[in-house]
Amino acid sequence: MPTRQEQLLDAAIAILGGQGVRHLTHRAVDAAAGLPAGSTSNYFKTRDALVEAVVDRFAMREQAVWETIAGLVRPNTPDELASALAAFVHRATGEERATTLARYSLFVEAALRPTLRQKLAETAEAIRDWAAQWLRDLGSADPHADSRLILDQLDGIMLHRLTFPDPAAEPTQQITKLVRAVVGKKVIDQGLSA
Repeated sequence: MPTRQEQLLDAAIAILGGQGVRHLTHRAVDAAAGLPAGSTSNYFKTRDALVEAVVDRFAMREQAVWETIAGLVRPNTPDELASALAAFVHRATGEERATTLARYSLFVEAALRPTLRQKLAETAEAIRDWAAQWLRDLGSADPHADSRLILDQLDGIMLHRLTFPDPAAEPTQQITKLVRAVVGKKVIDQGLSA
């Protein structure tokens, strides 16, 4: 059961993902959380304090999601990794659409406010580390660089799916080509030299 503060922050994330950063006010968060007026300002005196707390809560939630994924996904081939990443993209742009939109809203805020950047950067680095481990296991010669490349491309794919939704556009093939291009050839080359 989330605490009252977590309820408020989760409501703020929902506002970011559903209405955008412009609508993130103390009053809107109170209403979205179904709590009495003034609840948000009791915890977060200023809008800046609210946004900073939202970044912390979002980072915690995102890290928990990736910890779960890292615990469940054990790809043995580039195609298995691509399939897992495609499933993540489908979920992030489907049932978790609002959360993903909130994520991009926070990215824009972090670009404008360096104080927010550090927390998001720490979370991004932890996610890259999990992906790097998968890539290392698949034979990547430079798993950290490959991880950054693949995850940055996934961000672009998700952003385009959110901005220009096209039910006919299926990202699985794109993601498979990407992962094969980054890792597949290295794995094949290693297999041939063995």
